[in-house]
Amino acid sequence: MIGVLHKIFTEDDRVILRSQIPFIDCLGAMFGDNCEIVLHSFENLHSSVIHIINGHITDRKIGAPVTNIALEKLSEFKKTNEKWDVYFSNASKDNKAFKSSSTLITNKDNIPIGMICMNYSLDVSLHSLMKNFFEPVNRKNESFSQDVNNLITSHLEPIRNNVYTNSEISSKNKVQEIIKQLNDIDLFELPITNKIVSHELGISSATIYKHLRSLKKNKEKEPGVVKPI
Repeated sequence: MIGVLHKIFTEDDRVILRSQIPFIDCLGAMFGDNCEIVLHSFENLHSSVIHIINGHITDRKIGAPVTNIALEKLSEFKKTNEKWDVYFSNASKDNKAFKSSSTLITNKDNIPIGMICMNYSLDVSLHSLMKNFFEPVNRKNESFSQDVNNLITSHLEPIRNNVYTNSEISSKNKVQEIIKQLNDIDLFELPITNKIVSHELGISSATIYKHLRSLKKNKEKEPGVVKPI
């Protein structure tokens, strides 16, 4: 394996590392203010931190150097090929306790190019911990289905019930509205959707395709929508 200290980074390597940033931002929102999440690039170990969430936890900023744990993980990877680890650690400066994880990021040649590290501070009150996980931020209803048929019907049934009980939607437009709402959540991207919806609504597949074509034409007429060439 090429030593990471001597590796010449390519633009593809940098793209791989930058692609991790949305995931890191999401983790930061998920775990809250008590969890530091760091993205390291091994292009320059003296200034390896290229993205960081909640850096106040360890008093680090972008441009901070690599840590001893990262170097140890690199050495371990050469021997075992293991890419991740979970452990307890403490910051030597003030002896704060953390539950931490380190995950190596490799390129297409399986050469380490960076690392994602998470440090969850254990020096927090129970109230702060509960607040991070239970304070409402954004509520959504997610369907955890065992198969795609259940996924489709679990979306179809509430939409159908709402449309059928909505007196403001005329009887002749109810099927079209159901198909529109299903299309709005991209359910027709699943090939089996047409068959299931046609069976559940008692209509033909041709009728569904007709409504989908109509919806597409109306969408293309909207201002700012560029028609595909």
